[in-house]
Amino acid sequence: MKKRTYPKVCFVWVILAVIAMLAAGCGGASKPSKFYLLHSLPEPEARISTAADKAGLSVLIGPITLPAYLDRTQVVTLSGEHELVFDEFTRWAEPLQDNFYRILVENLSLLLETPEVYAYDRRGSTPADIQIIIDVTRFDTDAEGDAYLTAFWTVTGKDGKAASIRRKSVFHAAAPSPGITGILKAQNRTLTEFSREIAGAVQPFKP
Repeated sequence: MKKRTYPKVCFVWVILAVIAMLAAGCGGASKPSKFYLLHSLPEPEARISTAADKAGLSVLIGPITLPAYLDRTQVVTLSGEHELVFDEFTRWAEPLQDNFYRILVENLSLLLETPEVYAYDRRGSTPADIQIIIDVTRFDTDAEGDAYLTAFWTVTGKDGKAASIRRKSVFHAAAPSPGITGILKAQNRTLTEFSREIAGAVQPFKP
């Protein structure tokens, strides 16, 4: 009677399958993702705020809302009128809403020359002279690398008084260089210009 050889044949096929998977893994390794952040305005050494600074205008920033399509780690590019491109290898180092919030707080603190600029906290907001509520409807770049920022925002006084300022702001900045660095510089510029517009609008509230 002949001996059965099925176990040996199966073993050979298993070995070949493992070798094939290892070869595919080595040949198909993807490139590593890169992570990016927006940055605030540079602060001159002579104007760095300290806890001993005289208190000026106190400002509460938020709530801030961003479109749902930006609630992801990938950097978003608009390709054509209706198509969005999400770059798997170009990502934000932190949630974009958090980065947007932090940069706006830092910029306004510098531009208004006050350390009393606070981010909105749903658990209980810090009392402030004014509150700025922001609804961002666009914050992305097109296929050429140009950046766009559109936001509706209001400024209210203490104790929820009627809004004294209601505005729609639209900003556009061309990429200064090709590639992701130029794209992010353009996007950063729109946020800087937005910060300057808000600061200019609330200057009359300063004591």
